[in-house]
This record gives sequence, structure tokens and C-alpha cells, in this order.
Amino acid sequence: MSRRLFVLAAVLGGLYILLWPLHPYPFSYALKASPVVLLAVVAWWQCKHGHLGLRAAWLYALAMLTSAAGDVFLDVDRSLFLTQALAAFLLAQLSYIALLWPVRQSRRGDVFRAGMPALFAVVLLWQFYPNTGALWWPVLVYVLCLWGMAVLAWRSANRWVAAGGMLFMLADSLIGVNRFWLPFEHSTPVIVSLYISAQLLLGYGLLLATDSPLLKAATDGQKSTAESAPASGNR
Repeated sequence: MSRRLFVLAAVLGGLYILLWPLHPYPFSYALKASPVVLLAVVAWWQCKHGHLGLRAAWLYALAMLTSAAGDVFLDVDRSLFLTQALAAFLLAQLSYIALLWPVRQSRRGDVFRAGMPALFAVVLLWQFYPNTGALWWPVLVYVLCLWGMAVLAWRSANRWVAAGGMLFMLADSLIGVNRFWLPFEHSTPVIVSLYISAQLLLGYGLLLATDSPLLKAATDGQKSTAESAPASGNR
């Protein structure tokens, strides 16, 4: 069931991109938000069947639902509701950070993995600054959180999650490039394609992949509980 829901989320995301030339059309905001809402359902399904811990399910669902709110704001009017969308996606990034922090792994090259996205973020902020105006501080905070999420995704030791984190950072960076630096043609379909791909990669890596750090953490927790139960009974 969870894989079917994931496939449906991917199909609806692709449908939104294919229908972009017809935008705006009735309920386009609902179609845009539907993939991440379905991913939240996948998380709860995995939790219900014991494959995912409750904390992880809550945090992932929060990331998806706040992302859905951001999707709606951007679909309705990405200029008028940019601040609201920024706030919604900030909550999503903080949820991702809280979700990925416990499963981060220390490996060789961690400084490089953190340094390259940091350098990318600094260059973007340098270019954005002259045109952000009153949005400078919200943009700064958001970019820092986006960087943190991308680094933790890279440190998850899961290729799907790492790729999703990088694509998410790229997609959101392009929103800033288009708004504050170098507007480019067909920006919305390009950005949305990257964003939906990022959410799907993150969702697959965290909820369904055989090497998912969240599923492994839930399994390890169940084994630990099962092993401690007999010991408690013998006291």
C-alpha cells in the first residue's frame, strides 16, 4: 500500500508539471500539494505497521504538511505570498533537520560535504542581498536552514536522501535567483520539477528504501525492546 501511494504521489507530481502550460486552472494548488500530502500518509502507514518510529512519523508528516502549505501559497501567487511560503518551508526545513539529526553519520569528507553547500549559500546570499530589502533576514535564516538540511541529508549515508537534499537546495536557491538576482525564462516549471523530484527522492530514501536510516532506527529500536523484555521479566 505504501509503495502504491508513493507511485500515486509521483504520478500527481508529474501531472502538475505536464499541466503547467494551462496554469492557472481550477484547483491547481490542490494538485501541487497532493504529492507531499500523500507522502505524509505514507509515513503514517509505515508507522502504523511498525516500520517507522512515532517521532519520525510526526516530524516527517510535519515537514510534508508545511511543504503543502508552501506549495499552495506559491501556486496561488508566488510574488504576493512569498513571505508566507518562506515561513511554511522554513518549518519544513526545521522538521527535516530534527528528523535527520539523530541518524547523521560521521564519515571521511564531512568538512567537504558541509563546506561546498556553505560556499554555494554564501555566494547566493552575496548576490541576493542588494535586492532582498525587508526580506533579507527571513531569506538569510531560510538559506541557513536549507544548508543545514542539505548537509544532514548528505550525511545520512543514503544516496536517495542525499540526492533529494541537494535537489531541494538547488530548487529553493533558484527561487531566490529568479526573484532577487537573475530572472530567467520558464523558471517556475524548472523549479517545480526539481522541487517535486527532491521531495520524492527524500520520501523514498526515508520511508521505503531498504537502507533507509529511519526504518533501520525503528528496527533497531524494536530489537532493543525485545531483547530487554526477557531481562526485565527475570528480575
